[in-house]
Amino acid sequence: MYKLKKNRPVLVRPIYGSITQGTVFSCARASRYEACDVNGLTITARCDVAQQKYPVLNYLPLVKLTDWLRRDGLDMLLEQERKAIGGKLKGMLKQAQLSESLPMAVSLEQIAETHFPLNEGKNKQQTANRKFHELVAEISSFEALSKNELDEKFSWFVVNRPKDIENIVRRLSKHDVLGHYFIEKISEDDEEATGYVCLLREVVTLPRKVAEKLGKGLDHGTYCSVCDGFETQSGLVIGHDDLAMPVIEIGSPTIEHILQSFSQLFGRIGVEDPVDNVIGGIIEHCVSLNKGLKG
Repeated sequence: MYKLKKNRPVLVRPIYGSITQGTVFSCARASRYEACDVNGLTITARCDVAQQKYPVLNYLPLVKLTDWLRRDGLDMLLEQERKAIGGKLKGMLKQAQLSESLPMAVSLEQIAETHFPLNEGKNKQQTANRKFHELVAEISSFEALSKNELDEKFSWFVVNRPKDIENIVRRLSKHDVLGHYFIEKISEDDEEATGYVCLLREVVTLPRKVAEKLGKGLDHGTYCSVCDGFETQSGLVIGHDDLAMPVIEIGSPTIEHILQSFSQLFGRIGVEDPVDNVIGGIIEHCVSLNKGLKG
């Protein structure tokens, strides 16, 4: 953990009794993060909140980086590893002039014994055979992860792929992981940054009657009373000893950048790639025109 050299992100102390765009509050909800501390980041327009023109308050979950790495981040690490292992396996089979589809019919262990026998062939062949056996053992170890708990899965990457963890955190810090926004800290009192991630895809709503009480603090009993027994559907998770309340406000320009990332996520338009033959014809036409001018 390191001290921040610059005021990033921009944080503002919240005003008691007030909720506005950029307010971060405790006891929020996020799917897959049930056992974690989750905060909420209000995204409803400031003018709507100020003029009380909102039927529901919208927020985005804000989770600790350490929890994110064991859930959404872990999914990315697992998928990346599957692709890397699959590519390595196909490359070795191709080099040995074996079909890439062979593992669909025969186990990797059988392929290793039959086509990559240890201590046979010349030095180069022995090295290739040994590497294939090592890859089979690596794949077996990786596949066993599916039965493990989240912490055990993440520990595998800590031991075997620490560079992959570093890369995904660095990509996240540069806002290069679609649907996820990195924030260094959410407290002015913390000199050391530990990291948080805003889940841009997961918009949660709070009924207005709940949101109006959130600014001054909302305990479990009051929450249940306000929700009329529907507290599990009302956007917060407040334990018997908890208090949902504002903890900080994310100021400008950080909040605007978050909202920009949020809007771009849902405003992207996909179009087909240009056809090579068409582009080639256009280029040829441009070149031929130039030749005509010279002539």
